[in-house]
Amino acid sequence: MKLLEATIKNFRLLKELTLDFSVDPEKPLTVIRAANETGKTTCQNALMWCLYGSKALPRKGEYSLFPSDASARGEKRVEVSVEIRFEVEHATGLGKGRHQISTQRYHLIRSCVENAPKEGAKPRHSEVRALWRSGLTGDVKVPDLEVDDIIEGALPESLKDVYFTDGDSAMSFIEAAASQSIKRQRVTNAIEALLGLTTLEKTVSHLGTVVARFSQEIDNKNYAKELEILNDRINGLQEDIEEWKAKREEAELNIAEVTREHALVESKIEEALLRGDKEKLVKKKAQAQQNISRLSENAKQQLKVISSLASGEELSLAILEGAIVKVKDNLNKRNQSKQLPKVNVPILEELLDRDSCFCGSDLTADSLEGRSRRSKISGAIEKSRASDLVQESASSLFYRIRSVDPAVGAPRWISRYSEMHLSYSQLLSSVTMSERELQEVEEDLSTVQGSHVPELKDQRLKLLAELQKLRSDEGTHSSRIHEATERLKDADREREVVRKKLGKTNTSTINYDLAKEAQVVFSTIIDRLRHEELKKVSVEMNRIFLSMIGSEGEKSQFGLIQSAELTDEFDIMVYGPDKHRLNPDQDLNGASRRAITLSFILALTKISEVEAPNIIDTPLGMMSGYVKQSVLINTIKEGSQVVLFLTHDEIKGVEEILDRHAGRVFTLTNPAHYPKMLLNKPEVSDSRVVRCECDHRGSCDVCERKSMELV
Repeated sequence: MKLLEATIKNFRLLKELTLDFSVDPEKPLTVIRAANETGKTTCQNALMWCLYGSKALPRKGEYSLFPSDASARGEKRVEVSVEIRFEVEHATGLGKGRHQISTQRYHLIRSCVENAPKEGAKPRHSEVRALWRSGLTGDVKVPDLEVDDIIEGALPESLKDVYFTDGDSAMSFIEAAASQSIKRQRVTNAIEALLGLTTLEKTVSHLGTVVARFSQEIDNKNYAKELEILNDRINGLQEDIEEWKAKREEAELNIAEVTREHALVESKIEEALLRGDKEKLVKKKAQAQQNISRLSENAKQQLKVISSLASGEELSLAILEGAIVKVKDNLNKRNQSKQLPKVNVPILEELLDRDSCFCGSDLTADSLEGRSRRSKISGAIEKSRASDLVQESASSLFYRIRSVDPAVGAPRWISRYSEMHLSYSQLLSSVTMSERELQEVEEDLSTVQGSHVPELKDQRLKLLAELQKLRSDEGTHSSRIHEATERLKDADREREVVRKKLGKTNTSTINYDLAKEAQVVFSTIIDRLRHEELKKVSVEMNRIFLSMIGSEGEKSQFGLIQSAELTDEFDIMVYGPDKHRLNPDQDLNGASRRAITLSFILALTKISEVEAPNIIDTPLGMMSGYVKQSVLINTIKEGSQVVLFLTHDEIKGVEEILDRHAGRVFTLTNPAHYPKMLLNKPEVSDSRVVRCECDHRGSCDVCERKSMELV
């Protein structure tokens, strides 16, 4: 799929905007220059809405399309529409392994009526979609039943979050704020989207329903009640898991949306502070935040080491010192008196195998005296068994502890504990000092005159509180899913035990076995596909990432970063020399963090083998110099059609690369930025995003910005 053009009307701030895209194979890059708050994310949402409908919008479609200034003008409703023109390559078989590639052009239109936001009112209605196929004789409407298949073939909906990427949101795969299990789930979801496992997962779910139905049909009066209870429990757990998965997915979508809002507010704060000549304070703040993150992680690891001392041998020796001394003294005395080692039974049993005793007495079974002696020996064996067991245990204990010195346990444990606890206390003290330093810097920054930093910081606090709640909800749902899944496994095993007790002639039992076996087979296929694809993505991610940061991998003797991989547990990991593990969110600089997430996204698109545009918002944030240029070049190289939304700061330093590779460049401007950021007053009468044809090197009366926006 290649995008040709998009026309957007009344989609929030995009009142009447046309986006056109480069399809030149020599220059496949389209650059849309746009500052913050200029509708970059809105453009992406508009394209996804046109392709997939309201379900693709943030917050499960609860995302108002109504222009923000329309209510002030008294408008109650507006007609929203997005039209996309695109082309798709089709392969036509010619026989004998030959095929012919042909290109088909389409234009897709989606429209709706959007009501002004109102509590309890339905915001959107009359949503319709139409797809037209272009031909020599004109455009022909595609039957509605075929539309989904054409769009799904061009760009599968499961891959929309891979091909439509927000540079800040992509960081969620490694962000420190998320728990390890949540980050793993995000990577797993991306891999599953790449594989398109929806059909297989629906098959497994359907087979689970079939298994439950056949289980209920089994007729065996001895187990009917037990089976009914198990089936009810399993069905309830399955419903709970589906419900919690839906809630977790909703939380993840909300987290992505709030994270974008938070990143935008954060960038506004830093921009305002930097332009307010507070650069040193900003750098000091960033350093304090890094110190808190690093020291907190070190303290966490140190606490784990301290915890491990509780299960060590030294503490055991210290606690049991008195008992060990007494036992050793007792065993030594027994050894000196030849009571250890001593075992009677083997000697007596050996006598029963002989015809005469060691002393010469008759032990034959033929004589009366021999039988009498053998009977006494057998009785002695039975009486000695219990004492022999004690003797054997005592002998084993004697040899195990005779070289143990319990007196050294307590001093050694106290010494190690004191050392570890001192280190832990020092780390906590350092964390407190860094937090105090950060608080002081924040207070200094809030005193900046002539800026809106205090208001922005209030907004940031609210967003952080919302993020914390959403992440807590996400973690809660993940924990519930995990616990319910474990209980489901236990219930399934119990049901299997009951089933095995049933009569083999029952046809429902046979059907149950077949359905259960099919469910296991499909589940195994999903797991195998997931891990096979994981390895492919890991190899591609490592290749792209090392190329982006200019590392020669393990060939480099002094390189700080030598490889990256996706582990079998779906963790994104980075390694230094000697396979030293680096935390991607804490041990990498901002440029490398963004590079590893972009390399993961690009690896997914590469492995998917779906030829579709990569539309990326703010890919070069927090970057400069070589890495910035390398990330841009690799992004262009790995994509078949690349569309980048770049801010003015992102463009600085990569102008020559854009000269060589960009087939289309234009600029979007938000007139609301006048007079603080824009030099000239825009010729518009409402709130909207406007376009001009200025490229990455030029400006005009519409887009020219002030060199200092805060004075």
